[in-house]
This record gives sequence, structure tokens and C-alpha cells, in this order.
Amino acid sequence: MALIINQETISDEALYEEFEAIKTHYQNLGEVVCCDRDEEFNELAKENVTSRTLLNQESLARFGDVSDEAVVSKLAELKEQHGGEEQFYENTGLEAGNDEEIQKKVAMSISVDRLVDAEIGEDPEPDEEELKKFYESNIDSYMRPEEVRASHMFVEPQDEEAVKKAFVDLKAAREKVLDGADFEETAQQFLQKEEDKADLGFFKRGDLLNELEVIAFSMRDGETSPVINTHFGYHVLHRTGGKPSEPIPLEETKDTVVEQFLEVRRERLMNELIDGLKAKGKIEEVAVEV
Repeated sequence: MALIINQETISDEALYEEFEAIKTHYQNLGEVVCCDRDEEFNELAKENVTSRTLLNQESLARFGDVSDEAVVSKLAELKEQHGGEEQFYENTGLEAGNDEEIQKKVAMSISVDRLVDAEIGEDPEPDEEELKKFYESNIDSYMRPEEVRASHMFVEPQDEEAVKKAFVDLKAAREKVLDGADFEETAQQFLQKEEDKADLGFFKRGDLLNELEVIAFSMRDGETSPVINTHFGYHVLHRTGGKPSEPIPLEETKDTVVEQFLEVRRERLMNELIDGLKAKGKIEEVAVEV
């Protein structure tokens, strides 16, 4: 299939290049394996290329061609931002020496940017009421994570013979705690350095080994875990407190809320601009004869 946008034919190479860029992005994030999302990425590539083409066409119609001087200046600026010419080519995946194609891409970028600047302009200062409404509508994004506080006993066996002893010693210490002994005092015998402490303090998910985290967040305050085996050694946890997940006050996270509010606003206006160009344009997919 060939893509024709307002009588401008989009090459298969342009669509494939966009597809490859999208797929590489998701592969780098570890979110795709082989070809399982190729259909989705093909559609996204087509959508991205269509949007850029429509924006560029509208910009050229309104403001004319981008000057060679502007392209050269922008390209130099981009290379400086990337830390030099060599790093620029490495980061962007563009081929050194393919000057015509690179300048064409830069010219389109400038063209699109000037239309967006004209249509959307600078970000306004949101008023307090609309900011509060946005914050409350997206409160799940502004929650403090649940936290747990715990103390632990830990033994790292140095050889096979020490493995059994470590388990037996920790099991016996746990039994003492269950019978009423103080956990902190009982844990002292397992501290190897003077500066070591049994108290782990408060921690959130992701701060501990997964095997310990699952147990700690499953226990109640005052509860002592069984002996836990990890690749570091043997552990016993004693939960001493917890903090539930709760909203971060708007005053504390205002900068983040403002940034996200403006990002959503800008995305909405961009979509409205593109939808308007699609409505008045002609976009065709035609079969290509082989």
C-alpha cells in the first residue's frame, strides 16, 4: 500500500524508517520481543508520518519554504546539543555523508515547529482552580508509596557447613522472640560490625530484595517472619511499623503538577490541530502494482 497525503506520495522507505525507530525505542525499553507488536508499530508509524506531513504542508502553505541558512544553523545547534558531530550521528542513527536527507529532515522539523508555535504558542500560567481540578482528577499520579519499617537478623554463611548452623541459629532466635524476647536485643548477636543496626528504617517497594519485600509488606506490625533464604544468606524480619499510601499535598508537588498539566494541554491542542488538518485534507492508501 502507498500513502498519498494531499497528492504528496509518502515513500515506503519513510514509513519503514519510522517503523524501525518506533520498534527500536520499545526494544530499548524491553517492552517488545521479535515481531509480536509489528502490526501495532506499523499503524503508529503511519499515524506519525501522516501527522508530520500534514503539519509540514500547512506550514509551507502559510509561511513558505525554510531557508538554507536556518537549516544549517539548526543542524549545527543539534550537533552541539548531542556533544559533537560524531555523537550526533550515533544518537540519531543518521548516516554521515547523507547530507541531503539530513537537511530535509531538519527543514521539516523547523517547518513543523514554526506552525506549532504559531498555533499553540507559549505555555500559559495555569490558574489555581484549574490546577487543583487537574490534581484531583489525576490524584493516583500524586500518591506517596506505601512504606514499611522493619528490623532484621541476618547471617551470611561462608561455606557449606555454616549454612546449616545459620538456619538453626536464626530459627532458635526467632523462637525466643515468639516467646516474648525483644527482637532488637536478640538481633544483636548477629550484627557483624559495630556500625551495623538491626533497624532497617522505613522502606518502600523496590528498596529491598524482592524475597524480603514480599514478606515485609505482607506482615502486620509486630509480626516476626519465618527464616527467609536469599542468595545473600538467611534473614528474619520483624515489622515495627508502616505508612499507608496517601496523596502528596498539592503544595509539595505543585511544580510537577504544573508541568504535567501543561504537557496534557499541549498534547490536546496538538491533537486538535492535526485532527483539523486531517478533516480538510485528503489521505489515501492505494495499492501498489508489483
